[in-house]
Amino acid sequence: MYKKIFLLLLIALLPIHVIADSLTDRDELADIEIESELGEETLRFDSNQFTETEKANKPLPEGSFDGFEKVTENAELALYVDRESLALKILNKHTGYVWNSGIDEPENYRLNNSWVEMVQSAITIEYLDRRGNPKTESILTANSTPDIKLEENGFTANIAFKNSSIDVQLTVTLEEDDVIIHVPEAGVEDGTFNKIVSMKVYPFLGAVNEADISGYLFIPDGSGALMRFEKNPFVSDTPFIGAIYGTDEGFTRNVNNEDSFTYPTQAISVPVYGAVHGVKENGFITAIEEGQSYGTILAYPSGASTDFFWVTSEYQYRFNYYQPTSKTMGGFNVYQEEKNSFDIKQRVMFLADEEADYVGMAKRYQQLLVDNGELTKTEDSVDVRLEFLGGETKKGLFWDSVLPMTEVSQIPGYVEELQKNDVENMHVVYRGYTKGGLTGTLPQKFPLERKLGSKADYEDTMNQLEEKDIPFYFYSDFTKAYDGASGFSGSKDVAKKINAQPMTRNEYGKMSYYLSPQKSLEFAKKDSKDFIKHGISNIALDTTGYKLFSDFNRGMSSSRNEMTETYKEIFQLYQDEVGGLSFYRPNNYAWEYMDRYLDMPMYSSNYMFVTDTVPFLQIVLKGYTPYYASFSNFSHNPKEEVLRMIEFGAYPSFYLTTEPAQLLLKTPSRGLYTSEFDVWKDAIAGHYQSVKEGLGQVEGMTIEDRIVHAKGVVEVLYENGVSILVNYTESPYTVKGVEVQATSFEVLEGGR
Repeated sequence: MYKKIFLLLLIALLPIHVIADSLTDRDELADIEIESELGEETLRFDSNQFTETEKANKPLPEGSFDGFEKVTENAELALYVDRESLALKILNKHTGYVWNSGIDEPENYRLNNSWVEMVQSAITIEYLDRRGNPKTESILTANSTPDIKLEENGFTANIAFKNSSIDVQLTVTLEEDDVIIHVPEAGVEDGTFNKIVSMKVYPFLGAVNEADISGYLFIPDGSGALMRFEKNPFVSDTPFIGAIYGTDEGFTRNVNNEDSFTYPTQAISVPVYGAVHGVKENGFITAIEEGQSYGTILAYPSGASTDFFWVTSEYQYRFNYYQPTSKTMGGFNVYQEEKNSFDIKQRVMFLADEEADYVGMAKRYQQLLVDNGELTKTEDSVDVRLEFLGGETKKGLFWDSVLPMTEVSQIPGYVEELQKNDVENMHVVYRGYTKGGLTGTLPQKFPLERKLGSKADYEDTMNQLEEKDIPFYFYSDFTKAYDGASGFSGSKDVAKKINAQPMTRNEYGKMSYYLSPQKSLEFAKKDSKDFIKHGISNIALDTTGYKLFSDFNRGMSSSRNEMTETYKEIFQLYQDEVGGLSFYRPNNYAWEYMDRYLDMPMYSSNYMFVTDTVPFLQIVLKGYTPYYASFSNFSHNPKEEVLRMIEFGAYPSFYLTTEPAQLLLKTPSRGLYTSEFDVWKDAIAGHYQSVKEGLGQVEGMTIEDRIVHAKGVVEVLYENGVSILVNYTESPYTVKGVEVQATSFEVLEGGR
């Protein structure tokens, strides 16, 4: 019995996709069940795949300003500083709560001197000494007394770190209910012999010792994740470490392995993190507005290094990389000679009362994006994404051939068949339309593959879909180039790592390269004319929306900041001259250009130290941009996935072909194991009808609140007063006098 419970608990903590691929019968996952003390509940509702119910808050400690000087105040906040360490205390005037960037009476906690120095200091740096050894220094390490100048809305401090002789300038200002923390690029100077490597700024703001208070840390992992301040029987000795916008591959080492069967950490696409002290009482969310391309989000659970929960960001001025010295790849690790150029700017937005939870964090970040013009309303009605694979490259003995999977002229017939089955709204994405097939052509997009249809067939299909008011997107990518494809130079056009290695990726045995950003822009400009010439007005953009790296290609070098601006130029060009843009899991700098978000993450990465998965991304985007779940024909538990779409406000997607998927077994698309339209058409109609029934009354509406009534029972409230109740469990559950059947949902007009 105990072995069974342990096995089930282990399964609950594993990512769903790992479990699904490890079971002989994928439907077995839905059958793994155990009796709990609360009744017939499945163990998975206790896992971090879901969100916990909120418990009563513990009393919050009273703040003290001993040793701190008031700098400034406004109607919302009062800012205090300790002149020796530049530690902050921030009074929220609405709640009376005092936020502390350090801790009071550190001698009462299990912290050594180095930790106390970091905890209490505004800034901690890592640097290289004259021998190239990495060392750490905080403001208090050698009593590096800052030169502080008080100003009307805050202060500016110049810090001369004594041990490293590195100089740093820090500015902290109040702006309504925000605190702005700024470290300018020009304000960071290397020492005579020592060089800065990285910096943490106010790392312990919002830190909590063990389970002293109620609340949690928020991290932007997947859809969003929480670390609750509670004792965990599975103590983790490792923190969450997530590079914003993914790891910079300009500094990584090429590894010759097949990576397509691994499940990497989900890249962070939004540079935010936060903490709640007392749910619905006090909280903050930090938005990194500058320096995010070189930032990493760190979140430590209690038990990892200290007894504290804490979350911060670290900024990398110099990366460590492997420098080969021989053809056999012998070599050594070194650091960048020149430091990366960027400002650090953090906006800490404080939340009070009903806004002080992860929903309030998402709403506050949403408002920031709207105010900055980075998030605007687009047309939003429930629909289904139909993504068709046209042709795929098939390797031959002497030359490759094209395997036709879906002819372009077949698409209108499929659309018409679905419409007859009451699927009113849909949009289509077409892959593999280029001569040579999906993975045999990039960076080239034209000419079109004739095995999939003539020019007239393409035009006729586009015209038929336009008459039906069905957007037709052509899949594209301006970052990838496939090995063996024509139209690019492997020596001149490919992005290079700092050690001169080309940037490569191995996907199901197919080698691809990343193009230099300037080359991507050149191809994009040329392709835009061809798209217009062929009457194509909608593009679904893959890697270019989320991949960011430093390029050291001679003559075309580019930093991550410069690459962001280059890609935004591409997005603006296509928005202005071609038409609609959809993105696959885009980074936030692409959001202002998108009309659809594809492959929305619906889970977190399920680390052991995470306690909850929450729909942070969904709350930010709902009511502004429609978003779509990953392909339902890859799902291990379709019924539960549909319920999650309804709860998270996402629309369904299917990856489809005319021909059977087994034909792809010896191609780079062999991961598509079931895709025939005739097999999936009933499921498409069923998913659409369920999601339409659930979300049809909240089209274009924002999410205003989310309540977990019980394990596996969730209510989502929209701005028009409509509530959606979702019951994942195997038993009926009553909310507000309404009984929600097992594994079902109800829509309530008028909300709560």
